[in-house]
Amino acid sequence: MTAIAAPTHFTPDDVLRLESDGLFELVDNQLVEKRMSFLANRTASIVCGRLFAFVDGAALGVICNEQSFQCFPHDPELIRRPDLAFISADRLAGVPDEGHVPIAPDIAIEVVSPNDKVYELEEKLSDYRSAGVKLTWVVNPRARNIRIYRLDKTTAELLENDELSGESVLAGFSILVKDLLPPEERPSA
Repeated sequence: MTAIAAPTHFTPDDVLRLESDGLFELVDNQLVEKRMSFLANRTASIVCGRLFAFVDGAALGVICNEQSFQCFPHDPELIRRPDLAFISADRLAGVPDEGHVPIAPDIAIEVVSPNDKVYELEEKLSDYRSAGVKLTWVVNPRARNIRIYRLDKTTAELLENDELSGESVLAGFSILVKDLLPPEERPSA
């Protein structure tokens, strides 16, 4: 039996082909597996539910869960998978039923996991800006905060009792940060 070497240069098609083996991003032509902790996954589910209730009821667009986006002008083969993304209804015509989404989401949401590296998150934020993502929310369930990154390069940090809004991107959406986070675990007596 002859061993076949794994490719050293992956393509966007490889990312789609390998979805049954896990969720991957494509960065510098290398597969990067998306792994989320239980706490991060639980947090993403809460955020998704709250956003979906607001967006779906008013037909404002769609909330995507770990959808692959191929919309980065500086690197046409780059594939990113935000934990959650919002695409407004008026832009949905540019989204195919299959394959990678070729347009940038209006909002990208990343939920911090213990295995996330700061420099990798900074690269993602830079990639989202280069693609024209209007708002990026970085939700940290352990620190119980949300950092907001805007296309104009302004930022904000919201703590548990602060109110997060959709700003002009998702007008009318507002919620307390703590309502997007799992309840804090209290040690038993």
